[in-house]
Amino acid sequence: MSQEQPSRWEILARERNARVVLCHTPDTFVLIDIARMADRGIRALRNRLLISLTPDEVLPLLENYNEAAINLNRAVEAICQKAQIQYRTPRAITRMMESKGNGNGGSPEQPEPEEPDTAQELDESTLV
Repeated sequence: MSQEQPSRWEILARERNARVVLCHTPDTFVLIDIARMADRGIRALRNRLLISLTPDEVLPLLENYNEAAINLNRAVEAICQKAQIQYRTPRAITRMMESKGNGNGGSPEQPEPEEPDTAQELDESTLV
C-alpha cells in the first residue's frame, strides 16, 4: 500500500496561522481578497510602527478596521439569523466588542469552544 504525499496546500492548511476557506458565492471571494490584503497591510503597519510611522498615523487606521470587522460581524449574524443558520461570533470580535464596551459579542448561554489547532480539526461549519 502506498500513501500519497500531502500536497503543498494540505501542508499549509495544517499551519496555525492558516485558514482553509471554501467560497460558495462570489460575495465571499471579495471578502477573502480583502482579508488577504488587510493581513499584509496591517502586518506592514505594525512592523513600521515607531520606526517610520507614529501611533497617531496607525491607530486610527486600526480602529477603523476593527470597527469595520465588528460591523461585518453584525451583518453576518443578521444574515445567518434570517437563513436560520447557527452563528457563533468569533472570539476576537467578542473581545473587541467587550473592550469597546458596546455589548455582549457571543451568546452567554453557549460557552465558546476552543479553536482548532490544525486544519485537520476544522469541520465544514468553521469554513466560510
